[in-house]
Amino acid sequence: MSVTVPSDQPLVPVITGGDLGAYSLAREFHEQAGLISAVVPTSVNRNFTGTRIAQLFPVGPMLEPKKVLADLSRVADVLEGHRRPLLLMPGYDHLVRIVLDHREELTELGYRIPELTVDQLDRGALKDRFYALCEQLGVRYPRTTTVDCGPELADSNDADARSAIAAQIDTAGLSWPVVVKADDGGAWADVRFEGRRKVHLAHSHDDVARLARRASGAGYRAGLIVQDYVAGADSQLRILHLFRSRTGGIRSAGLGEVIIEDHAPGLEGNARAIVVPAEVTEQERQITSQGTALLEALDWHGFAMFDLKVDADTGEPVFLEMNPRLGRHHFYLTASGINPVVDLLAEFGGDDTAAPSQSPSAPRQPHQRPAASLTIPQALAHRYANESQRRTLTEAKRLGTVQDPWDYPADRHWQRRLYHWVQRRRSAADLEASR
Repeated sequence: MSVTVPSDQPLVPVITGGDLGAYSLAREFHEQAGLISAVVPTSVNRNFTGTRIAQLFPVGPMLEPKKVLADLSRVADVLEGHRRPLLLMPGYDHLVRIVLDHREELTELGYRIPELTVDQLDRGALKDRFYALCEQLGVRYPRTTTVDCGPELADSNDADARSAIAAQIDTAGLSWPVVVKADDGGAWADVRFEGRRKVHLAHSHDDVARLARRASGAGYRAGLIVQDYVAGADSQLRILHLFRSRTGGIRSAGLGEVIIEDHAPGLEGNARAIVVPAEVTEQERQITSQGTALLEALDWHGFAMFDLKVDADTGEPVFLEMNPRLGRHHFYLTASGINPVVDLLAEFGGDDTAAPSQSPSAPRQPHQRPAASLTIPQALAHRYANESQRRTLTEAKRLGTVQDPWDYPADRHWQRRLYHWVQRRRSAADLEASR
């Protein structure tokens, strides 16, 4: 069983989801401020077995807005949101949208939410609009076209669909293979069809047309992004987190280098191993500067995460997408000395009637030491790392700055530790099989 949030705790983090991101945040709130979090998963799962840092509120699927509001209302009643602030942390893009759509009702329940509009969310999180912003600011992104998955696509015949999509791809000047992914990740999470993945790699017009018609037939009505594949292994991937205050300053900035991603269907894009080198390169400064410019153009408030890839052919960073929240594997920030809870508490933990907190004159940056966050065995991470990443891993191991987000000394439980020990080895086997 989980613990209960103390009645005298002045603020309660409310974290939706039950995955790595949710546990990491609960750990970070406890580690930084001794707070017990309220975690709202779809069901009780072994990620929180015997936890002493969170009270669990399992609510079932969180897809329909009315149900999500009802669930969060019940949680607020239990936590007495009328007398103390509840810091709401949505764990998925579609929940961010629901929260912003119903900001007024949730605020009345006691929840504290970043000052964002749905239009700001669309400009950042919908890929076609995000790429338009990149174009405006001179930020490199993959050559892209968007295939409309309206109902007429499902009703068309194979030949007509293929012809129209082929013409669109050729006009855009894309080269094979291409990456295909949903423009609206929240809507994509709601559809099911055979062969559905989070990210697809297509090798022909037929592949794209087949995928688009299946998605349309399953009820997906947004666009499918079709874009050039950026050359390079997973070790070319980068993750940038920025926190922008309501007064306009960047409170913290942390860039991590991915070693290896998960390649299981539905989990593509989730990093399993991330390193943070001790030295900041000129390219890393450029990436942070470009991310900052994007958030300034959006007048963003709160955390945002950018997925990038350094093109192995040109050496240039390419922005792939922006997520309107902390990423699932954001713990590399804490491992490198930037616990995101510091920013969350500074921005949302005070009196709402007080003046907005002022941003520091310079953003918090990683400590000048190598660090790593791993959810796979170190030996496997070392095998997939490039040469510079291996050096970082070796030095981080020597300094004791290699961390496993699941292994929190203040919250260890033998059943949970055994479960994650097994999961790490299964993940290692799955990675080996997928390579």
